[in-house]
Amino acid sequence: MPTSKRPAPHTSTALPGRFEEVAFYVPPVVPDLLPNEPNSLPNLLPFKAVFLPLRVEFAQWGNSDPTEEDPETLTLYWDGREVRTLTWTAPVPPDELFIEVPVGFLSEGQHWLHYQIKLFNGMRTDSEALEINIDKTPPLLADDDALMFPSEVIDNGVTDRYLKQHGELTAQVPLYLGADVGDTVSWYWSDSPVGKQLVDRLTLTKGDVDKPLDIKIPADFIIQLGDGLRYARYEVQDRAGTALQRSLAVALHAAVTPPPRQLPPPFVRQARGSDYFSELLPADAETGATLAIPDSAVLEPDDQVTVFWGEPGSPGAYQADTPINPGSREYAIPAKYVAMNLNSRIPLHYQVKAYDDMEHNSSPHQLTIGRLHGLPLIHSDAIRDNQLNLAKLGAQAAFSLRGWQFMDAGQFITVYIEGVKRGAIDQKITLPVVTDMAVPGAALELAVGSVTKNALQALELDYQFYVRVKVSFDDKRTWVEFPMITPTLIDQP
Repeated sequence: MPTSKRPAPHTSTALPGRFEEVAFYVPPVVPDLLPNEPNSLPNLLPFKAVFLPLRVEFAQWGNSDPTEEDPETLTLYWDGREVRTLTWTAPVPPDELFIEVPVGFLSEGQHWLHYQIKLFNGMRTDSEALEINIDKTPPLLADDDALMFPSEVIDNGVTDRYLKQHGELTAQVPLYLGADVGDTVSWYWSDSPVGKQLVDRLTLTKGDVDKPLDIKIPADFIIQLGDGLRYARYEVQDRAGTALQRSLAVALHAAVTPPPRQLPPPFVRQARGSDYFSELLPADAETGATLAIPDSAVLEPDDQVTVFWGEPGSPGAYQADTPINPGSREYAIPAKYVAMNLNSRIPLHYQVKAYDDMEHNSSPHQLTIGRLHGLPLIHSDAIRDNQLNLAKLGAQAAFSLRGWQFMDAGQFITVYIEGVKRGAIDQKITLPVVTDMAVPGAALELAVGSVTKNALQALELDYQFYVRVKVSFDDKRTWVEFPMITPTLIDQP
């Protein structure tokens, strides 16, 4: 009886030669791994996870039929070294498909994790290998690690004149050892050397590495803290979450005069963070968000106020000049404009037009909107028990998708199948189901196209294929990947 197979994996020089087989089981799964980021170490294990046994999970394999006479085994290997073997003499319970790797294996560096299945019939098959990276070494700040400020500020302090001329105070973070993509740099302006008044934070990209980093402290942030001796410092933590590295604080004299119109940044009621930086979870804004102006903002009764969500003129931007209730400082942001900015960082601000037609812009607030979670799986009545049987299929296999968070008209959906070519399993093929289909609006379930039986016959039998789904909330500028399914194609009467 043939076993279910995945498409042939890409081979790696880091793997032994026996991994260069045609058919592999899916790689193991390590739930603790951090999400992958562009230009950064893949499959990075959080630092805190290296102090406990590491849970490794496995998908159920096909054609499993263990008995007392013909048991089945799963053996886990770490860099080719056996970790543990599980044995079954009866059907495999799903809650037993895991192994905990002892802490002694979790050394710093790159590792390869795979497992081998021995079926009841004696057949042995390896899985695809999973690369894991472990980082236990924190960044090392420079010997002279303090922030570097302009000489004018060092000599004269932070004055009202300086802030009016420049609009902000700039500084430079010295180069530090071990800087890498994903490092988080946070900086503070406080009334004590160890103050926690966060100005902002930045996650390094490839373009930020190996060069001094410029940071900015908005004028309003400095003005709000007032006159006196002030301290500026920064902290660095790598993506793995090793020990936080703190710089020495720089003492500066602040002699500032409040501006005529103090307009601190707006904030989002449903978000969490500081005055200038916050994060919004999509689940907290499914029906929209509330953009609010702080009570500390000096507004006159005849001021004309407009709030801005995003960069004006850019896709996903929105503006409003009518508050939720007359006389209030809260403005409704429709859910559509939250969805159009998923997994991105956008500026928020408001503009005040006074009786003399002078326009005053508030300080900006940087809002990060997170990723969607709990997205639905695509469905087809033609797929049963994770198999698509050509012998029992009519003219086509139709697919549908349950409604999702922020589902609305103006969105687009693309569905396609990836698999290996029949008779040439080293070649991948793609079968479109639907491409750039306009979503008509919110619905409990949406039909998302079909693929003909004739087209499916181009795929190799007894191999798994992927059904991938992606949705664009912002007019096809970016796409959100939905969970995929991996059924096996068979042809059995």
